[in-house]
Amino acid sequence: MIDFNYTLLLQFFNFLLLLILLNIFLFKPVLKTINKREGTIGSAFKKAKKLKEDVEGLQKQYEEKAIELKKPIIQHKDSIITEAHNTSMRIIEKAREELTEELTRIKKEIERDQKKVFESLMMEVDRLSMEAAEKIMKRSL
Repeated sequence: MIDFNYTLLLQFFNFLLLLILLNIFLFKPVLKTINKREGTIGSAFKKAKKLKEDVEGLQKQYEEKAIELKKPIIQHKDSIITEAHNTSMRIIEKAREELTEELTRIKKEIERDQKKVFESLMMEVDRLSMEAAEKIMKRSL
């Protein structure tokens, strides 16, 4: 059977003393260090989260400002494109009018030349007819 003597009591007190010493010199400092490290890590995470939110906010502001700054540029570009389109349409219309006038002038010139050629051919036909008639008349006499 188990014998309860003073050595068992001594071992029990030694064990209690060991627990107390371990608690004072090991467990409390280790737990304190762990808690301190958790606090540091937690604050680092909070800082990182705050910085991330700040960066997202700044990025959003940057994008909004970029859009605001691009609006006048885009409007100016659109107005220039519209103006260029209108100018090109005026130039094309002017060229069409000039071509129409040139075509009309050329047609009139062709008609004039055609009439001159026709009149000259008619005179030539009349002259040739007269000569042929004279030759025929001379032969018959």
